[in-house]
This record gives sequence, C-alpha cells and structure tokens, in this order.
Amino acid sequence: MKISLLIIFLLFSSLVQSDEAELNVVTEDWPPFIVKGKKVSGIVTHNIREILSYTDIKYSIDIYPWARSFHLATSKSDVLIYSIYKTKQRESKFHWFCPIYQSTPIHAYKLASNDINIDSLEALKTSVVGIMRGDNSHNYFLQKGFQEGVNLDISSNEEANIKKLIKGRVDVVIQSQESLNYRLELLGAKALMLISGLEISKDESAEHCMALSLDTNTETIKKIRKGFKLWQRTQL
Repeated sequence: MKISLLIIFLLFSSLVQSDEAELNVVTEDWPPFIVKGKKVSGIVTHNIREILSYTDIKYSIDIYPWARSFHLATSKSDVLIYSIYKTKQRESKFHWFCPIYQSTPIHAYKLASNDINIDSLEALKTSVVGIMRGDNSHNYFLQKGFQEGVNLDISSNEEANIKKLIKGRVDVVIQSQESLNYRLELLGAKALMLISGLEISKDESAEHCMALSLDTNTETIKKIRKGFKLWQRTQL
C-alpha cells in the first residue's frame, strides 16, 4: 500500500513540475510600457509576449520592485528581465536582446514653482533627487558623486517618488515623459506644471531591451534568440 501511495505521489509531482513555467520573466511597474494588473500588460509587455509566442517556452511574468527583479535576474538561472537599458556596467551580466522598443530618454523633472536649476549634474547636487533603488539612474548618480541621504532620496518605486515631489519632500524626480504623464493622471495631478531638465545617461543607449540570466539553459537561449529574430522581421 505504501509503495502504491509513493508511486502516485511521484507521478503527481512529475505532473505538477511539467506544468511549471520554464522561464521566469521579471519586470517592474513602469506604465505605460509595463502595467501592473491581474494580467501584466503595457506597450513593451505586448512585445515580450509576441516574442515568446514564437517559441514553445512556458513562462510567467511577475512584477516586483526593480531592485528585486534585477537581483533575481543576476542570481538565478532561467530568468528573463525587461525593460532594461544595456549599459557598460550591465553588459557582462546577461544575454542581451535589443531593442524590444524604441529609445525612451530619461530626464530630471521639477515643479514649475521650484526655482532651482536642474540643467546640470552640479546644479542637481544642491537639490534632493528622488530616485528608485537599484535602477540605472540610481547607479548613474552614485557614480557621479551623489550620496544617499544627502542629495539622493531612495524609494522602492516611481509612484512614491512622484508623491514625494508633489508634497515637497524631494526637489526632483527622474522619469520618462510618457511614464510621468501616466502616473500624474493616476494620481489626479495631471494639471500639475512640471519642467524638465538634464537628460540622464545621454551618452548611453536608451533602447528598451530584454536580457536573460547568464545561467539560463542553453536550449532556452537558442529558442529565445530564434523567436527574437522572427519577431524582428515583423517590425521591419
């Protein structure tokens, strides 16, 4: 009887495992490019689903704070992360697929009522910049000599940064125009007057990419590379 139960358990376990996703896709809430919901959506998410439709890979998409998504993609196997900018610091950490969406410049923004200068790094050092933990802009400012708790105020997500801007707890937020407009509307602050300044990482590519963790299964890498090439042909 015990042997029969053991066999049933093993068969059930194998069936459960076979239904598990082969690929863990991770991202952040970055509307309108990536939109959190019962089913993750957004302009770039649509492209990700199209690319993966050219493969037979089972996958799940999960939204986390960016720092956690990045940690998962750099510490575990078979993880796909998007949207991610390809920088010199990140280049050796992933298998890259670029672009999956057009360039999206990132700028510094302030309230129009605030008379501080935000047109240069040196000027920004005299203000408090709201930044998201672990993202490209966070690393960029640290490299430029900014300090957490001095001229950098760290949050886990961009919505928190914008709320801090509205309440006057930070002087500057770092955003794309598209995402800023989307979030302001969600917060009922669409009429708020903001002014843009310095473009962040201007010398680096601002194309949206997806990237696979280095220890991803070789067969999975081949399938995604093939699916990506097939998808690219439809974009011409």
